[in-house]
This record gives sequence, structure tokens and C-alpha cells, in this order.
Amino acid sequence: MSAVETLLRHVVDYAGLFPPAGLDMESAVRNYQDALAGEDRWMLGSFVVPAARLGVFAESFERVCCGEREPPWTLSVICADEADRRAVEEFQEGAVFLRSVEAKAADRASAEAALRGLSKSRFCYVEFPPERAQEILPLLAANGGRAKLRTGGLTADAIPSVEAVAAFLRASAAERVPFKATAGLHHPIRGLHLLAPDGAARATMHGFINLFLAAALAWFGAENTAVQRTLAEEDATAFRVDDDVIRWHEHAMTADQLELVRRDFAISFGSCSFAEPVDDLRAMEWL
Repeated sequence: MSAVETLLRHVVDYAGLFPPAGLDMESAVRNYQDALAGEDRWMLGSFVVPAARLGVFAESFERVCCGEREPPWTLSVICADEADRRAVEEFQEGAVFLRSVEAKAADRASAEAALRGLSKSRFCYVEFPPERAQEILPLLAANGGRAKLRTGGLTADAIPSVEAVAAFLRASAAERVPFKATAGLHHPIRGLHLLAPDGAARATMHGFINLFLAAALAWFGAENTAVQRTLAEEDATAFRVDDDVIRWHEHAMTADQLELVRRDFAISFGSCSFAEPVDDLRAMEWL
């Protein structure tokens, strides 16, 4: 497998139900079904759905898939409260594998509650305020939990700084806590983009190539300046790909190194579009 394939394999968790796309359930299910049947399906991760809508999902799944159940679907379920956690435990759909759950925590106590209330047989991602990292990351490490990083939103002020993202990556790497990212990562390379497809407001948004290569540096113990510089790079030509290595600045990561990072640390990112990341990568001639 090439370095690019290793870096991007199953990297996009499809979140078409969420803004800015905000699709209805049946449209989102059809989009995921189409992506599973397409040539770029190797990049596709889980289907992201709120626990409160699992029943609606099951109905749409049965209508859309109509027996076409290969490959099997995987879900990542957003949980907000105890009712949601019960919905997860009660959910049954033979053609769907519930792979992970995602929850928010304001502090250590709520993070502990989220971890306690969910099955140990599934990965549990906890999103928390960045300033709580020093108290929550050790908890996640001790309990097999995973972290969730919010990298954007519908307004410019929802986008965390390069410094904040670098601090999260280095702290998570130090604790050996795997993470996923969500929001604002539609494009491979950091740059000025529309905050919403149907809007006019623009902001400088993080790129998922920047993020995952910065994560690789953090995992292998790079200095903060190197991690920040990788996150901040806006020139796509700074990243060079060969069959078994990706090079940028003074760094190089082999396919074997990237496989380790993707397996144990930088797991995936959520995007309300699957086509947009793929189209941008194709324009860069990475696919």
C-alpha cells in the first residue's frame, strides 16, 4: 500500500446529517451507500448519526439498501445523555456494525460518566474543552477512551488556532490517547475557504493533510515548532508524495510509519461531505 493510501484509508467519517450539509436521513443514507459503491470507498469510514435518530436511520437503511448489504456499514453514534446511551445498547440491525460512540464532557466528572455509561466493546470518543486536556487525557488513557478534537464550525471564531491544535496533538500523543477530529476539515490543505457552501463568509480553515501529518510528527515526538509549522502550511506543493513516502519541509514519513500513526493515534475525521475531500485530493493529483 502506498504512503498516500495508508494516510487516507478509511479516514473520512461521513456526517452528512450535520451542518453545513444538514441532509435529511434518507439523503444521507443514499450518499453513504453511493460512496460505498464508488471507486474511492477505501477512504470512507463510519456513518455518523445521533443516537436519538437510530430508529429513523434503521428505517431509511431498510428502504435504501433493500438487501444490498456488502460491504457492511459501520456507525459512529453521537450520545448526549442517558437516554441516548440506552438507545445505543438497544440498537439492533444485522447489516450494521456499531463501531464507536461519541460524547461531550465539560470536565473530568462528566468524562468519567460518559466512559462508565458506554459499552467497553465499542470505542468511546470524548470531546472536551482544550483547557481541560491535562485532567481528561490521563483519564481517557487509563480507561481505553479516545479524544475528539473540534477543528471548525459555521463561524470563524469556531476554528481553533494552530497553537491550540498543536497543543492538543502533542498532549494526546504524550498520553498515547487516539483521537478523531470533526468540523471544518473539508479540504486537504489549510487555506481560505467558504464556511458554508451556500454562504459568503470565508475563513482560514485547517486542512486534513496538515492535521494528520502534524499528528504523525507529534506521535514520534517532534518539537512544537515543527508541529505548528506543518499545521500552518498553506502551500500544497510543500507536500510531496512518492510511492512509499510523503515529504514536507525537512520531514519524511514512510508508509510503515503512517500505518502506525493511523492505527494507534490519528483515527479519522468527520465531514458532512465525502465528495469534497475526494475532489480536492484528485485536483492535487494525490488520487
